[in-house]
Amino acid sequence: MDYTPFLDMEDTTHMFKTERGSTYAQTPDGQTIRNRSGEKHTDKSTGIQPKSGKTVYMDKNSTNTMAGWLQNAETSTKLVPEFDADGKPTGKANVVLTEDYGPRKAGSVVASGSYKTKPEKGLHPIEIYKSESPVGDRAKGIHFGNAITEVLERAPAKPAGGGGGTGGVPLGRGTNQGGGGGGRPGNINPLSLQNLMAAGGVVRMPKEYSQGGWKII
Repeated sequence: MDYTPFLDMEDTTHMFKTERGSTYAQTPDGQTIRNRSGEKHTDKSTGIQPKSGKTVYMDKNSTNTMAGWLQNAETSTKLVPEFDADGKPTGKANVVLTEDYGPRKAGSVVASGSYKTKPEKGLHPIEIYKSESPVGDRAKGIHFGNAITEVLERAPAKPAGGGGGTGGVPLGRGTNQGGGGGGRPGNINPLSLQNLMAAGGVVRMPKEYSQGGWKII
C-alpha cells in the first residue's frame, strides 16, 4: 500500500509503513488511520480503517506481552496508561485485570510496558479503539500492528521558491513530479512520491495537501 489516501490530510504529523505493507497517518492528538494491506495476511481485505481512539508504540517484547494478556479469552482485562502522583503520564502502560483470575484479584497489574507517542522504526503501533477486553473478547477493540519499517515526518513549511538548502522537493498536482499536469491531487504518482521520500530530505507538498512537507526519518 502507498500513502496516496493521506496526501490531502492536513491534520497529520507522521506517516509510516509496517512490515506487511500497511501504511498509517498519525494526527496531532495521537490517533491513527490505517490503509490496510492484505500482504502476508490470511484475511486479504484492504483499504482505509476507522481512526483509532489513541495509538501508542511499543517494542516487540512489550507488544507481545501486552497482547498475550489482552487477547487471552479466559481473562477480563483493560489497557491503561500509568500516571505519576502529579497526574502526568509516566510513559508506561499496564494491563490490569478487571475480574479475578485464579489467585490474582481484580485490579492487579499483570503486565507493563513502556510506550512512545510517536512512531519510530522497529516499534509496533498499538491502535486502541476500546481499552477493555472482557472474557471471550480477545481484545477486539485493540489492533496490534507489525513492526514499523519507515517513518515520514511533516517538515516545516518552506518559503516559495525553495529558499535554498537541500530540502524542498516540490510535487506537482498531476502525475508528474515537476509540476504540471491537471488532475486531482489524489492523482499524484505514488511511485514518484515514494522515490522522492526514499532519497531523503524534504518533500514539500502543494498547499492543497498541507502547509508543509514530509521528510524521511
